[in-house]
Amino acid sequence: MKIFAILTALLGVFSAQSLWAHSLYLFAQYDGSRISGKAYYSDMTPAAETYIEAHPQGNDQQLIEGKTDLDGRFSLPANGDYVYKVIIEGAEGHKASVIADRVIADRAKDDQIQDNALMLVREDIARLKDKMYLHDILGGIGYIFGIIGLWALWTSRSNKSSQNKDNQ
Repeated sequence: MKIFAILTALLGVFSAQSLWAHSLYLFAQYDGSRISGKAYYSDMTPAAETYIEAHPQGNDQQLIEGKTDLDGRFSLPANGDYVYKVIIEGAEGHKASVIADRVIADRAKDDQIQDNALMLVREDIARLKDKMYLHDILGGIGYIFGIIGLWALWTSRSNKSSQNKDNQ
């Protein structure tokens, strides 16, 4: 009966709405003239029309500000050979920051096509990295059952040792 009460309490705690909140993710790249990227939530909805800022790492004075579009994409003008830190603050206190990856801009004839293709590949990689997979969930459940098993083993041994002391 005691275990049933504990499991019921744990179920209530883990099913609370606040625990199902979503996170804000961001990826950015810098090609020497523009910082571009995308911001999205963990349920893969875009962080639409959200304010974003970038500044050279270690220098908070030179601030570049902008806003994401309806798809969560952004493009900020930037120049100089800096390492840029990009920060986005979404609704309800969500915040994400990332160092913009430096990409080499190849000023070829099909520059815009290459930039778009690179951005799509980077977006796919970021989504795969931030996605929660079934094996992650099953691994977490396995840890929980393992801890419960260790607890049951410990309590059964302590009960046996107390019974052996009583019999002697």
